[in-house]
Amino acid sequence: MPRHVSGCDPNCTLQTALEEIVKIYHKYSRSADGNDFLDRKELKLFLTREAPIFLEACVSGTGQRAGLFRETDKNKDKKLSFEEFTKILAKLTDDAHRISHGDDRCGPDQD
Repeated sequence: MPRHVSGCDPNCTLQTALEEIVKIYHKYSRSADGNDFLDRKELKLFLTREAPIFLEACVSGTGQRAGLFRETDKNKDKKLSFEEFTKILAKLTDDAHRISHGDDRCGPDQD
């Protein structure tokens, strides 16, 4: 039986989950200066509070967090737009899927 990562109840729809993702993004992107971007500090806070299991398993140090930020910041403006942030969400979703199957985490796909 797969292990569930989320606390979403059985009636949770994808639409509800997507709305929650946007709310969580805004919680961190607007935390310090009111803009709609994540800087490195805000991304670290997001990962620490919202994705500690992923952070612990897949992004172990400051250098890896900086690398994740650089890799995701496609236009190199030192801030993450929501679209850029979705690349991190893809990594988080992939990790949650691997957990649900008891698979190895954080590496390249095996299929």
